[in-house]
Amino acid sequence: MYIDSHNVCHEDFKVTTFGADSAYRPLPEFYFGILQEISGTHSGEGKVSVPYLMKEGKSWVITRTIMEIYSYPVWPEVLKLETGIPFAKSYFAPRAVLAFDSSGNPVFSAKSMWAVIDIETRMPQKMAEITQKIGPVDYVDGPFIECGKRVPKLDREVMEQSPRISLYPVNHKFYDTDINGHVNNIVYLRWMLESMDFDYMKEHLPSYIDINWVHEVHYTDSVEVEAYSLSDDSFGYVVKNLSKDETAALGRIDFKPIR
Repeated sequence: MYIDSHNVCHEDFKVTTFGADSAYRPLPEFYFGILQEISGTHSGEGKVSVPYLMKEGKSWVITRTIMEIYSYPVWPEVLKLETGIPFAKSYFAPRAVLAFDSSGNPVFSAKSMWAVIDIETRMPQKMAEITQKIGPVDYVDGPFIECGKRVPKLDREVMEQSPRISLYPVNHKFYDTDINGHVNNIVYLRWMLESMDFDYMKEHLPSYIDINWVHEVHYTDSVEVEAYSLSDDSFGYVVKNLSKDETAALGRIDFKPIR
């Protein structure tokens, strides 16, 4: 890992066999996992990653990730990731993550929105000091700046006007819970994909993933996922926390045929 003169963090990640499917393609969870990993590494260089913040009674949470997937390089390909942030002084910190294969071809591009919360009150904290410690990029345009632009929100009511294709009751696993005491954000992606028809998944791969995490889910909560057909190969997801009668997350995933 290294940080260049523009405050862009670079790190390599090898596609692993345990992070790949039966054809040795990376799982979508793997992409989300290495996005989270390089984000934490970059924050750690400024001494504001989760272990540092927890000493102050704070922690990072992710509220949304939008990822465009261009390819699935097979194991044992090494992916080259880049990440950077613009200066942020409100309650949210945007971040861009780009991935390339060993030949320099784009693998995915993603933008995510993060917040730092007080662990006891769960209230978000101002970001100016924290983003300054990480080191904002010094570019005036490009993906590391554009990731801060607003994008339309996912709309549960619009999704629920579409045909529902499945209702998936979630089966919690012990290791779903993370250091913050709630279900890790990556698990929601797994739930959404598991709600899909098996035969459809055999022939398709995600090409676009948009997840908005709304409320925390804990191990004891009862959760279900509703999947809706928005259009051909585009699906919406509503993750419901039945124990608290609230929406835990919203998602949209577009698929492309495997060729």
